[in-house]
Parts: sequence; structure tokens; C-alpha cells
Amino acid sequence: MTGSLLQTAPERVEGVTWDQFLVALRRGSATPKIRAWQPGDHAALVGPTGEGKTTFAVGILRLRKWVLALDPKGEDTTLGKSGFVRITGLPPPGRIQQDVAEDKPARLIVGGSARTADEDAALEHLMSEALDYARRSGGWTLYVDEFQLLGDQRMFRLGSRVERMLITARKEGTSVVTSFQAMAWVPKAAVRQATAFVVLFATRDRDMIKATAQGMGRDWRQVVYIVDRMARDDRAEFTSLVIPRSVRDPMLIVRAAKV
Repeated sequence: MTGSLLQTAPERVEGVTWDQFLVALRRGSATPKIRAWQPGDHAALVGPTGEGKTTFAVGILRLRKWVLALDPKGEDTTLGKSGFVRITGLPPPGRIQQDVAEDKPARLIVGGSARTADEDAALEHLMSEALDYARRSGGWTLYVDEFQLLGDQRMFRLGSRVERMLITARKEGTSVVTSFQAMAWVPKAAVRQATAFVVLFATRDRDMIKATAQGMGRDWRQVVYIVDRMARDDRAEFTSLVIPRSVRDPMLIVRAAKV
């Protein structure tokens, strides 16, 4: 599959392995051209459920020392397999705070059960607390899973808070990774403030592909062509198109390793 996709525009699209991609995100790469993912850089993952957004996120979040992965769905199974520590309250337990103070890794899933009305209310409060904690503390990488749920006015109503985080977090060294299913469901700032890259997963939603490509300054017809073929290939599980912020850098086709 990758070979046929690369034939569409070899000067603009390159295929990389998952390991190559992760190594390049850590320190940068000249061939293929991949810029290092710096503290304060934001990313966005766009695509339908089941195409690998959380799997991709878990892989890149392991590159970061301090991670808060928000779980607004409650007990997300893919996040649960990540090996990150789940917490249901903030600030984190003392032992985790001690690890951070000693410059040790702390990769946390924030969220608990959501089976009753009381648990729903507690989860809503926890998501709000997590945004405040990340913004106040600085230095974290914040993963906002299912951004459309956090932004929905009938549910968490936190879309404007996430937007402010995207706009102001760079000076604090806080990176934000947003994940969502459709552009129409979230503020456009989620893509426009993606200072590192946007990742598109296999989808037949041409409006979503077009909006994402245009938000990144790319030729939407070329991006549609590539993503259409990703969607048609049954062997392309967890395959995605990475669109760097700089239009001078090539787009990348990469397949994430399953969690």
C-alpha cells in the first residue's frame, strides 16, 4: 500500500516506519525530514473511532516524561493497556508528585468510572480540574481524548478551556495532543494551533479531509487522494497520514504499533 501512495507525489510524501518516526520526534531527522517534537508544541489526531487515534497517541506520549491523558469516556480500554497510572483525583498522590520533583517520569490517565449519574458528575468535575492543574503546573503533555465530548455544551462544556490551553500553553512548555472524530464537532483552533503536526486516519469523510488539509495549508485534493486509498486498504490497520505544520516538510505515511 505505502508504495502506491508514495507514487502520487514523491516529492511531498514519504513513508517511514513507526520506530523511525518515534526516534525522529525525539531528536529530529534530516532524511526523512521530521522536526523534533518540542515541549510546547501541539498536535491533533483526526479520524473515526477504531482507526488508531488512541494507539498513535499512546505511542508518542511515551516520548514525554510527564503526561496527563484525559479519559472523558471513563475507563478507555486502549488507554488502560498503555501502562500509564490511572488516577481519579487531583493533585496526584504524593508519591507521584515526589517522582515529578525528582525528575522521574509520571504518565497518568485521568478519569474513572462513568456508570451512574453521580459518577458522571464526578468525572465532569475531574476533567475540569485536570485542565486547570495542567495549565497551572506547566511542563506537562496533556492528551485530550475525544475532544468533541469535552467541548459539547450538553456534556463537559470545556471546549473554550481547551482552546485557551492551546493558545497560551507554549510559554509554559505544555504540549497538548487533541483527538477527535470530525472537524465539524470541535473548534477550528484544534487544528490551527497544531504547531507540530496533524494526523489524519483512514476515513471516507471528504469534508473532514478537506478541512484538515486546508487548515494545514496543504493541497486538499492530494490529501483526499491519499486518505481515500488508506480507507480502501483492509491491510492498513493503524496507518495514518502525518501532516507537519511547515508546508516545506513532506507529509509522512506511518503505521503505529498496536498497544
